[in-house]
Amino acid sequence: MLKTLRSRLLLSYVTILLILLVLVGFILLAFLRTRPLPTDEITNDLTAVLLDVRALETIRLEFRMSQGQGMGMRARLNAYGQLLTDYLGELSAERGVRALLVSENGEVRYDSGGVLTSGDSVRETERTPLVPPSRIRLNALSKGRFIDADGSQWLFVAQPLFPMSEMRTDPSYLLIAAPVPRATLREVFRLFGDTFFVPLAKAGLVALVIAVGLSLLIAGSVAGHLQRMSAAAQRIASGDYRQRVEVAGPHEVRVLAHSFNDMAERVATAQQAQRDFLANVSHDLRTPLTSIQGFSQAIAEGVTSDPAAAQRAAQIIHDETARLHRMVESLLDLARLDSSQMNMRRDPVTPGDLLRAIGASFSDRARARQISLRLIVPSNLPPVSGDGDRLAQVFTNLLDNALKHTPPGGTVTLSAALADGGIVVSVRDTGEGIPPDEISRIFERFYQVDKSRQRDRLEDGWGLGLAIARQIVEAHGGTIRADSRAGQGTTFTVWLPLGRE
Repeated sequence: MLKTLRSRLLLSYVTILLILLVLVGFILLAFLRTRPLPTDEITNDLTAVLLDVRALETIRLEFRMSQGQGMGMRARLNAYGQLLTDYLGELSAERGVRALLVSENGEVRYDSGGVLTSGDSVRETERTPLVPPSRIRLNALSKGRFIDADGSQWLFVAQPLFPMSEMRTDPSYLLIAAPVPRATLREVFRLFGDTFFVPLAKAGLVALVIAVGLSLLIAGSVAGHLQRMSAAAQRIASGDYRQRVEVAGPHEVRVLAHSFNDMAERVATAQQAQRDFLANVSHDLRTPLTSIQGFSQAIAEGVTSDPAAAQRAAQIIHDETARLHRMVESLLDLARLDSSQMNMRRDPVTPGDLLRAIGASFSDRARARQISLRLIVPSNLPPVSGDGDRLAQVFTNLLDNALKHTPPGGTVTLSAALADGGIVVSVRDTGEGIPPDEISRIFERFYQVDKSRQRDRLEDGWGLGLAIARQIVEAHGGTIRADSRAGQGTTFTVWLPLGRE
């Protein structure tokens, strides 16, 4: 299930969302545990209990009416106090609260919890009015907190035991108390579950559904393009090199699509070059092999009985064999250059001396063809680092091509100069030039601009010279380019970096 990019993206989005929801829940829980818990509900319960206790006023009146005739005042008060404390003890056990009777200055007179004894003091930390007295309600209600003897905190609701009209000099107050709730996890969930956590869970569920939908769209927008690229790559592997993909989607996918299309273009070009290579090799091998086979068969069968004819046939076989040998050597040079197996020396080479020597070797040929050969080579050019023999091969090939394509009366110029931190060597002719649609292909293997004209194959090459020249120049860290105008000639420019001291 998790083998596809779409499913992995979906799982990652859902996982991140769930982690965020859990993290938010824990942060909210930690925050709520540090906040004081609300006590309004507890205060209301304590108030209800206190109001129930006020029913003792009725008991007190009935007791006075039924029992008070034969008793003195102190005896009646003692009897009433005993009746009150018994009732408070039963009420506390039944309602789960704590009842205290305290004096106005906080002295304890009764504690149903048994923690504080008679004469102890209640340490109140706060007290605020809950219900102020009025004409209808003679006793005021108040609420507050006190600290017990063991350090625990208690909430209480208090009211004078007797109405304000009957208050004595030292009145008693009735306190109904309950412990302050602790911020436990159970208590937090009980108090805030419906307020925070349930809505959070519902919101998380809605967000999860939305996130799943969005993640499906996002994963589809990414995975869809990648799947189309994969399908196009498979078709290219099957031989359909026309495949291209749409450049769309996120930035990274668009970059990948550009790279894929560029790769497909290069593969198609390489495949076409390979087909052209095989076709050219097959074509160029057929002619010399046919000549060799024909003339050798004629010699073997004695057809050429004339010594002169036999000598001519042997010479043709020798020339064709030499051509094949040069072709094989050129192909081996290209193979070694492609695989970086050709050993290039890195010796100091003086460009001036090298170019002048090459120009001198072509001077007789230029005069024979009535072509003006000009050398513009300064004598103070700094050396370059490289293989002198291979560089001589490059410039010899360029100069040879220039002489081949320059008509009698034309000019070939070999020049050199310092430029861009290196040596720039130019070979310019005044020949027919190269058509604009073919200038970009002249460095391809076996590519020849003049395909229709019947040429002397012994003099002309195989279309490998410029390909080898480019490989040699690039192996030296340089560049080579061609500029041409139809009818005005062609200029080949080679740039080589200066040698290190």
